[in-house]
Amino acid sequence: MNRKRWFISVTLACVLSTASLFSTAFASNDHDKHSSPKTSEHKHHETKVPTKNSFQLAATYAMPSKAAEIISSTPDGSTLLVTEANLGSISVVSIKDLKNIQTVKQISLKSISAEAEVTSVVVTPNGKYALAAVRTGDNVNNANKGVIAVVDIAAGTIAKTYEVGIGPDAIALSKDGRTAVVAIEDEELDPVLDEIDFSKVKRPGSVAILSFPKADVLNGTVTDVPIDLTNVGPNVTYPNDPQPEYAAISPDGKTAAITLQENNAIALIDLQDKKVTKVFGLGTTKHKADLKTDGVVSITEDLTARPEPDGIVWSADGKYLYTANEGDLGSNEFKDGVYSGGRNIMAWDRNGNVVYDSMELIDRANAEAGVYPDDRSTKRGSEVENLTIGKFDGKQILAVCSERGNTILFFNVTNPLKPKYLGLVPSGGKAPEGIHKVNKRDLFVSADEKTGTLSFYEYKD
Repeated sequence: MNRKRWFISVTLACVLSTASLFSTAFASNDHDKHSSPKTSEHKHHETKVPTKNSFQLAATYAMPSKAAEIISSTPDGSTLLVTEANLGSISVVSIKDLKNIQTVKQISLKSISAEAEVTSVVVTPNGKYALAAVRTGDNVNNANKGVIAVVDIAAGTIAKTYEVGIGPDAIALSKDGRTAVVAIEDEELDPVLDEIDFSKVKRPGSVAILSFPKADVLNGTVTDVPIDLTNVGPNVTYPNDPQPEYAAISPDGKTAAITLQENNAIALIDLQDKKVTKVFGLGTTKHKADLKTDGVVSITEDLTARPEPDGIVWSADGKYLYTANEGDLGSNEFKDGVYSGGRNIMAWDRNGNVVYDSMELIDRANAEAGVYPDDRSTKRGSEVENLTIGKFDGKQILAVCSERGNTILFFNVTNPLKPKYLGLVPSGGKAPEGIHKVNKRDLFVSADEKTGTLSFYEYKD
């Protein structure tokens, strides 16, 4: 999650107001070849697909707090927990009836720290508790430890806290509720310059593993797992600072995948041994893009970019990883002509080989819908922020957030090696940051950060 966010209004925003319930589907790209993990240069073949999209915008909800970032749902799918970042709180939202969405309560975590920032949340399998990741005012001058708060949802109180490393970012919980994984980023941000000098960092990030015997989140232990990049080779950017960003746990609960965004890498952790088993650099992706902010959308120029993923999710079979390649460093950080952020999604096997690259599909889809953010062409284009996977009518569907395009794109990934693009739906608010498959409901929900909006995408075949 990029701490420096510039939310630029899309010049064609008028299209969104008329298109909020429309969806577009125009391309399918199946890739049969595997490529080197160093550079992805798949050929991109587009063919027309039916214009009908199985997803539609079913409802939007403006959070009373005007804040929303990450979402999790209770096991019955009737309630959402929504993080409110710098407000230091999470809200409990009833979605039993999408025509009558209500905030039931707001739970403040300011008792942990006056500077509490809630960065992530996940509901336990029994639906009684939520685990919330909380930063406590850390920066380059203040090495304040983070906290995982166990929140009693019904009571609206903090039942227990666990101290973790500095700057917890994302949290993931295994399906059986026995293991939580937390990306400890520790950004060492200079509060005056609002930037990080990676050459001078002294506190490398890590990963916290919380173990809960019998899935009892009130009786857990914390293990800090360091990530050593010194022997990974030239494919990582800042070997002195891993910068863990996002976490995902495999369906069998045995492996965690962590994006190391600024390092353009992924780390795999054995959750039984609590050790890093592999780190692989992601190299570059090469495809077409619009690289000029000139009021004309022309996706014809050659782009070479580091993926630098934010969100990550496992395929349903646990064999592959999908990444949302947002980018986080400067657009030409090393003066080598290589851009930051792939403007795409990619899939990787467990050895770091590319098995799928959407290439320029997302930019083209947004352009086709009239919402491509041309004023971001010299930066990261549509800026792919996050993604998640869910099962609908027997199909595995991947939902992808385009933060700058203000859209959610859908892919059928039942065959994980051949994702099929289904179409997009404009988000109800601006800047979708979090995306979640609601339990036991044919719904995805996005947290649209700039407007503090929840947008609901309903499956109707």
